[in-house]
Amino acid sequence: MNNQQSPTFVCITFSQMPDDVVEFWQILSDYLKEHDALPKMFRLSQIAGHASTLASEKDLNISPGEVADIIATRKLTAFCVDTGHTTTSVAYWLHQFHFTRRAEKKAKAPDIWATFIERIASRFKTIGGWEALSRYRAWQDLRSPDDYQYGTWGPLPPGFKTRYEPDKYGIGPGQTLFEDAFNPGRSKVVDHRCIFYPTAEMWLGPHFWQYAKCTKEEALAADFWLETRETAHYTYFRCWPTAFSRPDGDQGRMQQRLWKLFFHEDCEWPPGSGSICDQPMYGPPELMPP
Repeated sequence: MNNQQSPTFVCITFSQMPDDVVEFWQILSDYLKEHDALPKMFRLSQIAGHASTLASEKDLNISPGEVADIIATRKLTAFCVDTGHTTTSVAYWLHQFHFTRRAEKKAKAPDIWATFIERIASRFKTIGGWEALSRYRAWQDLRSPDDYQYGTWGPLPPGFKTRYEPDKYGIGPGQTLFEDAFNPGRSKVVDHRCIFYPTAEMWLGPHFWQYAKCTKEEALAADFWLETRETAHYTYFRCWPTAFSRPDGDQGRMQQRLWKLFFHEDCEWPPGSGSICDQPMYGPPELMPP
């Protein structure tokens, strides 16, 4: 699922945090090494996964092997590592029931994560694993109109409705957010964790089905899959040959099918239209077709 428009977004969510964080780190390190993408040094957060007695705001600059040692000796329940904030930097997080990463466009990092997702799903209790086009996923999940002010996401679709959300602590001014959108590429959050991305490929673990509105058997019986594969640890679904990059046209209608199947929910594009338009409308310039 390689796409040169943007680095790949990868996310794995869990029903409970992995029981062996050292093993998780080793699987990740091995995968990066296989792709000649394992940095020689990382900055390790001393907050993520640390007991309060060991926590510190000072990051450690250490090797991947030393990261493993600290995870083991301090019995970390999560980790956060990065290589800084430059055009070549990467970051990897395992915390709050999910694994994800950040990779800048010039970073040396794998762009295909299927094998890694399958290794993790075969070892730990997952809700699901997803690959997506980072730029598309971020655009479809934008929550604030202010995000559009610099034009990097294209023009603000006029059909968006907004709502005011007070500051939860009653201190700040609060914020104006889009109403819960019907965007085809939006994610779904349940129990404070993301449990669904409508992506071209999905690895859905046994814990996904407690949230879905259909059974696994009903999902497998749908007639639009290009490929399905069932294993003891996850069920693989593929519905599109490449990562989604548009919410309209045939891609938008395919994502609409996913929402209707898995959650009996609908979607629309552009916002407020009540349907999926045929012509590409709105979005970052690099996601508009030539």
